[in-house]
Amino acid sequence: MSASGDPTTLLTTELQGIEGMEVNIVLFEEEPGKVFGRHIHPGNLFVYVLDGSLRVEIEGQEPREAKAGEVIHEVPDKPMVASVTGEEGVRFVVFQIGPIGEPIMVSQPE
Repeated sequence: MSASGDPTTLLTTELQGIEGMEVNIVLFEEEPGKVFGRHIHPGNLFVYVLDGSLRVEIEGQEPREAKAGEVIHEVPDKPMVASVTGEEGVRFVVFQIGPIGEPIMVSQPE
């Protein structure tokens, strides 16, 4: 898999009937060994793995690994670290419902 490392925004739109909230849908393509350092998500985030696998370590929970065809739900404001597992890299789509204008990911001190 050829991974760019730059996420591709597929859609950002405000939610009608839910004041102050928007949906972001973003495609990620990452190389083997990539680690997303400690961070939080301002909104509810759903990760659907298209190819490869991704390990997610959410503070206070057992680490989880999602492979192609699997989904992980990450709750808002819970510190976590994610990493690409396997030798082929990973492609995944992030679907986030969160406050308008907030980033998908906010770095946190280690």
